[in-house]
Amino acid sequence: MAEAGVCRARGGDVNDSGYSAMREAIEHYLGLLDGSELPEDCVALARTLDRLTDAYFQTEDCDPGDAADAPQIDYKELYKSAGSAFPSLGYYPAVDPGGELTRQEASVGDAIDDLADIARDLKEVLWHCENTTPQAAIWEFRFGYQTHWGVHLHQLRGFLHSSRIAAW
Repeated sequence: MAEAGVCRARGGDVNDSGYSAMREAIEHYLGLLDGSELPEDCVALARTLDRLTDAYFQTEDCDPGDAADAPQIDYKELYKSAGSAFPSLGYYPAVDPGGELTRQEASVGDAIDDLADIARDLKEVLWHCENTTPQAAIWEFRFGYQTHWGVHLHQLRGFLHSSRIAAW
């Protein structure tokens, strides 16, 4: 962990390419859901998810300092936008890769929920970019990837790669 108030991305300070890559990847992802980017295109979505993962690896852990929490984001509105942007996506079979091998149970994933959950967390990161510090934004981005939106991203990315969708 970096010292308090200091955050380094690979190769330099927060103003370098890691912070920029993070912010650009987030804005591109959110653009897919709000209709400002291409119409429904699962290959473009897969590439955008890969871009978010790449942005994660271009940043490093840091101390967020005493940044305020982002305001609550309207999940229902994000779910509606995600469903409008990607109407062909829906439910898919899933398993927990972290579960016990001999006790795996099939479950159902919801691609629209994945898209909306990722968007909600990334909107919080953007809020930090605009209202607090780069350190807080990077911390929120990395923490969310490790604990929440990254899980949704990788489950959704696996579904997009499946033969059912074939977003190669």
